[in-house]
Amino acid sequence: MTVSKALAGIAIAVVLALTAGPGSAADAQRGRLLYENHCMVCHTSVAHIRDDRRVVTPVELRGQVTRWSTHLELPWQAEERDDVTAYLNERYYRFPSAAQ
Repeated sequence: MTVSKALAGIAIAVVLALTAGPGSAADAQRGRLLYENHCMVCHTSVAHIRDDRRVVTPVELRGQVTRWSTHLELPWQAEERDDVTAYLNERYYRFPSAAQ
C-alpha cells in the first residue's frame, strides 16, 4: 500500500469516526463509503450478483463482512461491519432483514 493510499484511508476513517453517532442504526451510506474504499480494491459488484454467489442469508452476509474485514486487518468495529452489511444488503442482496 502506498503512503498516499494509507493517508487517504486514515483521513476517511477519521471523518467517519467523527460523523458517527453513538448507538445509531446501521448506516448504509457510510457502509458504501467503507466498501468503496476498502473492498472494491479486490473485487467489483460482480461478486455480489453472480448466479453462484456464496451468500444466501443475512447471517452469511454479516459473516463474510466480518471475515474479510478481519482478513484485511481493517480496524473496523461492530458498527462499521453493520454499516457495510447494511449497504451490501440494500444494494445487492435485499434480504428482508440483514441480521447483525
